[in-house]
Amino acid sequence: MYPTDDTIVAVATPPGHGGVGVVRLSGPGAASIGGVMAARSQPWPPRVVTRTRLEGVGLAADALVTFFKQPQSYTGEDVVELSAHASPVVLAALVERAVALGARLAQAGEFTLRAYLNGKLDLVQAEAVRDLVAAVSPAQARAAFDQLEGTLSTALQAIAVAIRELELKLEASMDFPDEGYHFIERGEVGLALQAIRHELSRLVATGARGRIVREGARIVIAGIPNVGKSSLFNAIVGADRAIVAATPGTTRDLVTARLVLGDHVAEVVDTAGVREGSDAVEQEGVRRAAAAMAHADVLILAVDGSRALSGDDRRLLARGYDVPVIRVATKADLAPAWPLEHLGPDAVAVSAHHGIGLATVTTLIAARLGADRSHDDHVLLTNQRHRELLGLALSHIDHAAATFDESDGALPEEFVAADLQLALAALDDVTGRRSADQLLHEIFARFCIGK
Repeated sequence: MYPTDDTIVAVATPPGHGGVGVVRLSGPGAASIGGVMAARSQPWPPRVVTRTRLEGVGLAADALVTFFKQPQSYTGEDVVELSAHASPVVLAALVERAVALGARLAQAGEFTLRAYLNGKLDLVQAEAVRDLVAAVSPAQARAAFDQLEGTLSTALQAIAVAIRELELKLEASMDFPDEGYHFIERGEVGLALQAIRHELSRLVATGARGRIVREGARIVIAGIPNVGKSSLFNAIVGADRAIVAATPGTTRDLVTARLVLGDHVAEVVDTAGVREGSDAVEQEGVRRAAAAMAHADVLILAVDGSRALSGDDRRLLARGYDVPVIRVATKADLAPAWPLEHLGPDAVAVSAHHGIGLATVTTLIAARLGADRSHDDHVLLTNQRHRELLGLALSHIDHAAATFDESDGALPEEFVAADLQLALAALDDVTGRRSADQLLHEIFARFCIGK
């Protein structure tokens, strides 16, 4: 890991040209280094913006300086933020000057690492900082901000407290073996395990939606050849990405586009027409289409509304699907060959060329993606590391509850306590209460410099 007793410096704003750029210093020498750069002999007033002139390497820059006295700062150390014109030349000169005065260039994520080590954030909140910086959709930003505010940490803390209380009572009973379950009734153990399991299960269940929020939803458009799938794809993504032609089987491979659709990042996928291919290449396209449909988060089934439904259409529509389905009748600018109600109550008539029904399709996609929301869905597991660790914790609680029930409450306390300790260890790994140095390095190395 990095040393933590020196002063670090980095540009804390994105690279490039702009109105304002920020150079951040953190550590015991931050105030003195900032003072020398500003030729200032007086102490910096905490949390007061001071206009001054900073000396860089071979240039001077007007700047606003803000000093945060430890522990009332982002990192928990003395922090000085230098806000100057966002010229890469100016900012680089200020950093170089700070290094010449004794600061060290910060590594990726090192400011947030110090905030974690100094107890300003737990590991969940520290990871949320990175997620918030990287967010490109409203849903991603909300999830990251909620975790930064401590919603997930609070939920985990409540579960950990319940586990620790049960473990404490069981260990107290083990100190008095002749008394058996003296500090807690056997029935209470079973009830406590079920309550813990319920809360963990509810949290783990948010992982599916959390994955969609963080990684993006996969929207797959499927149908038989020449029903207008590629035209619909192009209309949704707002660009001519897929080839559109009257010849059936034009699309032979998956065509994808990534965009923000409503609140979510989405990958929209155009697929080959589902039919028995006339050659090996088309057959492979059909196989890939089937694989994409199997891994979709929302499936759009398209049929040509201007012609009679074929047997292939009906078979595709009649299949059972494990994901939300939106049924679409294309070519709505032409005379319909059958009533739209034949596709179901939520079917949509669309015309990719005239924009008919497109807004309804995107609204339905957003509704399908949000259909599993609960009243407390602001607590979401969006991080794969969190999902795996909480799944592990749940497996230990499941094992404790199952073996306790199977023994009809006669299971010795130490067996239940052992499972509880393993579950607690997994929860502590999520929040960073006992993280190894290597884990911390892997997490914070993914941060941008200056954050």
